[in-house]
Amino acid sequence: MRPEEAVRQLEYAIDASLDEIGQRAAAGYRPTFERVADRADGAAVYALAGELADEVVCGDCPTPAEANETADRVLADRAYTDGGE
Repeated sequence: MRPEEAVRQLEYAIDASLDEIGQRAAAGYRPTFERVADRADGAAVYALAGELADEVVCGDCPTPAEANETADRVLADRAYTDGGE
């Protein structure tokens, strides 16, 4: 999954009507998805999108800082940090 696809999916999850608030919130995650894509692969971006979408379904709208923390967990859980070391 590419970062821009992940952002689009989160726009849908955050607000199915795609109002302005949902679009702005999801767009704030773009740097996080790009960082994950640079350090890992599409599977890691997909995993991050899934985790953030799960939070949204539970009623939360993570801040970009919280999305970064989730990204760090995804990368660590999948050994995508520092070449798997």
